[in-house]
Amino acid sequence: MNGQYPIYSRIILLVIFLIVALASVAALSGFWSEQSSTQPEEIRQAILDACVQCYALEGSYPPSLEYLEEHYGLILDRERYFFYYEVFASNVLPTVEVYKKE
Repeated sequence: MNGQYPIYSRIILLVIFLIVALASVAALSGFWSEQSSTQPEEIRQAILDACVQCYALEGSYPPSLEYLEEHYGLILDRERYFFYYEVFASNVLPTVEVYKKE
């Protein structure tokens, strides 16, 4: 045999490798699709965090979402979500609501 594996052993190893590779691809695909489906509450919290950061640095809450996008790098997916942002006063945390478009 010259120290080599018989052909059926190679085939079995190849089948096992293919099964592991396919399972890995399926698991990663599920992971990435789950990561891309951000929930509205998580987006809302990110907006509020940016508002608090703005308040800490500037002494007032941002006047609009556009201000956060321009000055704080906030990126909003307006194609997938509706955003409601209401400012009562510059020293009161704004009301923020996020709704997924159907």
